[in-house]
Amino acid sequence: MTAPMPLPRRATSRLNDLLIAPGATRMERWLSYLTAVVGAGVAAAIGVAAGYPSPVVVVLAVLGFDIFGGAVVNATASVSRRFHTGVTAARRQVFFVAAHVHLPVLALILPAYPWSTAITLYAGTLAAAVLVATAAPMSKRPLAFAAASGLLVAAVTLLPAPPALAWLAPLLILKLLLGHLLPGPRAT
Repeated sequence: MTAPMPLPRRATSRLNDLLIAPGATRMERWLSYLTAVVGAGVAAAIGVAAGYPSPVVVVLAVLGFDIFGGAVVNATASVSRRFHTGVTAARRQVFFVAAHVHLPVLALILPAYPWSTAITLYAGTLAAAVLVATAAPMSKRPLAFAAASGLLVAAVTLLPAPPALAWLAPLLILKLLLGHLLPGPRAT
């Protein structure tokens, strides 16, 4: 049996550009993928321990890969350069948050995850994204932290969610509001 051929450099570069950002450093790529793989494993293990059917465990693994890895990716300088520069930066940031329909999808495929929780947290996160993305530069950071604080409290104390899925909303809020919407150290 022969060893599999490595992907051509061009294909891996395109994958890195898509999943992380163009110009991502070796450390950014390594830490992002490591965290994503660990997140997928943790999410799948939680799903198995909760007794969820295999298709739901697979969805949880994909969500874990995206949310855990994305929390790290969104904190990188390369992603900051990608989303925090140019005249359409605010629009790109809001569209990115809007595309994260993870919680409504989870409510759709898993009746144990309440629609009320999914819609409230999705709408709250999207509203916060609009406020933060369109705010004056000096207001972005405190607004993002204020919104994240409120949504995190709501997610873990006020809104119902199965214990095995209680990690999803808080990590998604951190990924989107504190990671994605706040520019990194080299956003200029």
